[in-house]
Amino acid sequence: MERRSFAVAAVIAGVVMGLLGNILFYNRSIGISFPIYILVAVGLVLLLGRAARRPMNWRNLWVLLPLAFCAVMVAVRADELIVALNVGAVLTLGAIGLYYLPLTNAMDTEPLAEHTKAVLETGIMVMPAALGEGLQAWEWLREKRQQRGGVLAAVLRGSIFALPIVLVFAVLLGSADAVFASYVNQAFEGVRRALGLELMGDTLTRGIVTAAFGIAVTGSLGYGLMRQAAPAIVVVPPRTDETDDEDALITDDKPKAKPGFKLSMVETSIIMGSVVALFAAFVVVQFAYFFGGERTLELSSISYAQYARRGFFELVAVSVMTLGLSLILDHISVRQGKRENNIFRVLALLIVGLTTIMLVSASQRMWLYEEAFGFTQLRVYTHVFMLWLGVLFGFFVLAVFRLRMNIFSLGMVLAIIGYLVTLNVMNVDHYIADRNIARYHDGQELDIAFLNILSPDAVSPILALWQESEAGSEVHTWSRQWLAKQLKDLSGEVKLGQQLPFSLNASRMNAWLELDRVSRQLPVYDPSLYWGSYYGGYNEGRSDYGSGWDAIETAAPSSR
Repeated sequence: MERRSFAVAAVIAGVVMGLLGNILFYNRSIGISFPIYILVAVGLVLLLGRAARRPMNWRNLWVLLPLAFCAVMVAVRADELIVALNVGAVLTLGAIGLYYLPLTNAMDTEPLAEHTKAVLETGIMVMPAALGEGLQAWEWLREKRQQRGGVLAAVLRGSIFALPIVLVFAVLLGSADAVFASYVNQAFEGVRRALGLELMGDTLTRGIVTAAFGIAVTGSLGYGLMRQAAPAIVVVPPRTDETDDEDALITDDKPKAKPGFKLSMVETSIIMGSVVALFAAFVVVQFAYFFGGERTLELSSISYAQYARRGFFELVAVSVMTLGLSLILDHISVRQGKRENNIFRVLALLIVGLTTIMLVSASQRMWLYEEAFGFTQLRVYTHVFMLWLGVLFGFFVLAVFRLRMNIFSLGMVLAIIGYLVTLNVMNVDHYIADRNIARYHDGQELDIAFLNILSPDAVSPILALWQESEAGSEVHTWSRQWLAKQLKDLSGEVKLGQQLPFSLNASRMNAWLELDRVSRQLPVYDPSLYWGSYYGGYNEGRSDYGSGWDAIETAAPSSR
């Protein structure tokens, strides 16, 4: 495909995707529309790339797998934070994929700084790329118009000129005469019903939304497929006394960037040895707890709650800082010969081993913290983060032994993807509600104020709680009102979804089906019945419900 012909195809694709984005997302709840749009966009990139016979590095397309997973989970989970993380992950992975698509470089061997550059550069260059494609398309239209038989070009140019003129006049005439506006709407009644359009209403806003999607898609096609890849610079690094036979097995085709600040192995050993000694002393204390358990804490006059509350975030901070320190020392330390390399690796393994024990201790503290005060999103997200931080330390060990070029960078990408996949598979709000209710059945206090903010993902465990709790009890009354509120909100959403099916979400639909089966047993939701707010009047370990609970208890008998 000739360059200008590609530009015309990219602009047409952008217009179509702009209209599709307007249909799927404007004034709609995000749902199945998101994976549909992403699937079509990815398909366009691949199809136009093949049609234009552009070089594409298929090895770099593995990012499409986690991208597709996160896109699909947007239509599965109802938790707004999870949805936001999934959307962000799709956009980030999409930017990385577009950046590496025409390059000969393998993404999995590139440094982390290059991935950061990929995201920033793609985000910045999409709009200029869209402008470039538009200018190329315009030049093609001008060229074809001057040729005999350029009917298609004339039709396209005429349509481009006529569309905004007709729209402007239609809006003005519709605003001037309500009868005319009603006739226009009636003429397009079938389209309006299918797509939810009000032609004489929010035309300007819809035009902006359409243009935004169109520019993004056109620019992505132009940047991802028409960008010229820089020729690879092949540099064979000279052998120095800092390189041993084992390290020489890994070759890099890029010039080595020497650090401006260097440390000898003596200085590095002192730093790492001091850290090892400090961590070892701390770990000895931790083992006293691990083997002493509650008795050790009782002898120290420290309760489980106090122990759990104190030190967790400090341990996580120390672990993150330790990883950063180890990476810096690996970069700036000058190691001459195999002996110094082995010393560094032994010290690095000791630091990683001791830090792993500290991570286990932090995880144990968090578990005690959650058992003492309940499960929240911050605690669960941090707990999962520790797991993948431990995996990242494993990749650091592989990087120290130089088993693969830039393996830590690949490990960072995989750890972030794994973190998001874990949160999605866990179904965090469902897990939080389930664990807190299990604590309640074991005799602990139920943190109702926090459960109030959970998404429809938590409907199943709270529905079971309501059905199992004693009628007239505080928990029974609260759960009925919470479920009634969810039913009210979801019913309106499902009715809208029946007209606009692209807004449907699997979790919200399943929650509505569960609630609809018991709808006759639920009261009408009364917003005047207030049971407290997690973000106001909430204390750690207990909920302050205030006078709203008196109102609920008073009104509960009449509502049943």
